[in-house]
Amino acid sequence: MATNQTPDALLVKKYIAGDENALALLIHRHQAKIYGFIYSKLSDRDVADDVFQDTFIKVIKTLKSNSYNEEGKFLPWVMRIAHNLIIDHFRKNKKMPMLRETDEFSIFSIIKDETKNVEGQLITEVIENDLRRIIDELPADQKEVLVMRIYQDLSFNEIAEITGVSINTALGRMRYALMNLRKVIDKNKIILTN
Repeated sequence: MATNQTPDALLVKKYIAGDENALALLIHRHQAKIYGFIYSKLSDRDVADDVFQDTFIKVIKTLKSNSYNEEGKFLPWVMRIAHNLIIDHFRKNKKMPMLRETDEFSIFSIIKDETKNVEGQLITEVIENDLRRIIDELPADQKEVLVMRIYQDLSFNEIAEITGVSINTALGRMRYALMNLRKVIDKNKIILTN
């Protein structure tokens, strides 16, 4: 019987062998991270729901056709499928993705103190706007890695898998993103604390 402690690879094998509950457990285990990633790129619940559903339709088709060969790498594999479907969506609609902050997911939540006074809240808003503006100025590849690492809390291995680059490239992009952020912050004398 599959439990919350059952490794992903074993759940995949159980599903391929016919245990539908194994897939349900996999989806339940990873849905927040996968859906959060999709929604962070699309900022539209209806479209995110469709892409999330299409992602798992593709997962099911691949698993049922016995063409899954990502032994032990289920989550990065699913995230890569979701990433590709997001790209397909933007190509189909000829739109470039925009990063938007939501109440649910926020890379800019520097301080989470619910007892802030009005002045503190205004200062935090200014900081968040400055940080958002700076991040938007980064090259797309650096911004993507920064958002995945900080916003989605993905490991560099997962980022490398999803973006289709080596781990060293992902690390390099993060390094350059941080260096570029620091340069802009120093140059403009931006203070990111309140």
